[in-house]
Amino acid sequence: MVMMMVVTVAVAAWFRGCFKELLTAAVHITQDITPASRAGQTGKNGHGSPSVTKHEIDFITADENNMIADVTVINKINIGINHRMPVALRWVLMDAPEVRVALEKVPWKSPLVPLKVIDSMLRGIAQVAFGNNPLSGLLILVGLFLGDVYSGVGAIVCSLTAILCAKVLRWADDQVAAGHSNFNAVLIGTVSPAVYPKFFHDSSMPPPVWGYLVLAAVFTVCVMGGLGRIMSRHDIPALTLPFNIAVGTTCVCLKMAGFGDLDMTTPTPEPSTEGILWDQVFRGTFLAAGHVWGVQDVACSALVYVALFLFSPTLTLTSYMGSTLGSLTGLIVTAAPYDAVYDGVWGYNGFLAGGCVAFFNVPTPRVIFLAAVNSVFATCIQAALVPVFAATGLPVFTFPFCLATVLSLAAALAMRPELKVSNPTFPELHYVNYTQVSSVFVDVLRAKTVTDNNTKELDDAATEPMV
Repeated sequence: MVMMMVVTVAVAAWFRGCFKELLTAAVHITQDITPASRAGQTGKNGHGSPSVTKHEIDFITADENNMIADVTVINKINIGINHRMPVALRWVLMDAPEVRVALEKVPWKSPLVPLKVIDSMLRGIAQVAFGNNPLSGLLILVGLFLGDVYSGVGAIVCSLTAILCAKVLRWADDQVAAGHSNFNAVLIGTVSPAVYPKFFHDSSMPPPVWGYLVLAAVFTVCVMGGLGRIMSRHDIPALTLPFNIAVGTTCVCLKMAGFGDLDMTTPTPEPSTEGILWDQVFRGTFLAAGHVWGVQDVACSALVYVALFLFSPTLTLTSYMGSTLGSLTGLIVTAAPYDAVYDGVWGYNGFLAGGCVAFFNVPTPRVIFLAAVNSVFATCIQAALVPVFAATGLPVFTFPFCLATVLSLAAALAMRPELKVSNPTFPELHYVNYTQVSSVFVDVLRAKTVTDNNTKELDDAATEPMV
């Protein structure tokens, strides 16, 4: 434990230096976005950074009350920042932009297409916890094999199935490359081997069960396409709802097909008067990370935290905050014995709920507070759904996380729409974009507001004689 703390402090100090470099690069980039450069002129610093033309300062209306900056400007800032980061870091840290750019040039009919497939598979494994990084996915995959070999195999099989299905259904290449098409299928492959022995009372997984899992992986791609289309109109992601729908349907079908024990009830633990073991509670907050993939293992959870830290320290901290709040809430909404809390079962929905809010919004203090509230809310929903799912003998999966987070993201969008990230990369860059771009466009926003107010006054004056 002491060694882990020392390593964590060292890595945190290293990332602090990287983040400082990121902020410095952003300042240099935005120095070029001046009134002179808005007219297409060269920035003052003269080091060839991207300039922003007057056309690129135009705003697009998100709705009748809110305006969002043109994505072109943000993309130019991102490009400038990436070019100022050391090349070695761009291959392994953040969202690994060098890997992405290199593989974008490889067509799907090229002999090098296995590299694209592997990159998509690894990114999909990490995308379960919002980590778009192939190295992060590789570390998590190693953790899955250490915790449960079947979970590791399932992640690979179901992920490859989903990628193939997405290409058949003509998904956009950037969506497939980022792992958006297969992260729900990854959960099918990792959670099912953990659920089957416990809830089907069968220690082995017969070959037909693997066939069901492959079919469920195909379902996730289809459901993700449909839900993504519906929910994108409200600017809310589908999250892991496709996984919940597919795995729930598949598990019930397996029960009805005669696999395992037909008794669908879950035994209720005997009440106990034992006190709370706080060291075990801390252990549960740590194990919750592995439970996101359905694996209860210390090594797996440790690799998950390292993997997410490589992608984003902010995401890692908010996710662990959610895990801690979820575990503490589990102590409140359940009675002794607290074995489920000690095992991390009451922390994984909070882990996802906290990280998700901080990922899809700019991580300001208000957003972090909303992430904390969302973690507690998701755990309370979990407590409410446990008796309902107990009738089928199945766990609640990530339904609590999805229900709570959809509402929280909608609330965040209603309260502060400018904090919503339209094109997510990683939280640190989201914050840089927000602080730098908002300072550039503050005058334009004011001018736009004044113009709209003047137009409204003219319209009111024109309609007044009619009244």
